[in-house]
Amino acid sequence: MASNEERIRQRAYEIWEQEGRPHGEDMRHWLLAFQEIAASTEGDGQAAKKARSKKVTTPAASPKSKAKAKPAGGAQSVPTTAPPPQPAKAPRGATKH
Repeated sequence: MASNEERIRQRAYEIWEQEGRPHGEDMRHWLLAFQEIAASTEGDGQAAKKARSKKVTTPAASPKSKAKAKPAGGAQSVPTTAPPPQPAKAPRGATKH
């Protein structure tokens, strides 16, 4: 098992370098490497129970991701909620009774 972990680590590092060393993509690289190693060990006739029990998909791995779709007409998204109102301040020098 330690040899598979080392293979996954090495492959994840290779993927990271191929993508230009992006920050914050380590989990996606690890999962891609895991899938590749699991597929190769299944092909060799070895049991890879974790790879068969759950199929891990990543949105960035699919070529047609809906998250990257542009809004129609080139419009940009705008937040729909307004900031909370600021409390009214008493005028300077006034006292509260």
